Amino acid sequence: KIRSYHHADSKFVTVSAASILAKVSRDRAIARLGKNRDIGSGYPSDPTTKVFVKKLIRKNQDISFLRKSWKPVQILMKKRKLSQ
Repeated sequence: KIRSYHHADSKFVTVSAASILAKVSRDRAIARLGKNRDIGSGYPSDPTTKVFVKKLIRKNQDISFLRKSWKPVQILMKKRKLSQ
């Protein structure tokens, strides 16, 4: 049985631990991606990340690691297709 709770990370120690592990894992992945280039925080609201994503899409570079479900990425990809 699957259960969903609001604020589960503050109610259950295992969920809290999993949340911390996921954040640490994400931060490490972002650090690896940003080792040779300035990608910012990796969040779509970050201005540096926005510039990085725009350049990738504009230059038709590898975007396999981007979340295609993010609205800003979808908009940029759509604009790119329209300009080709």
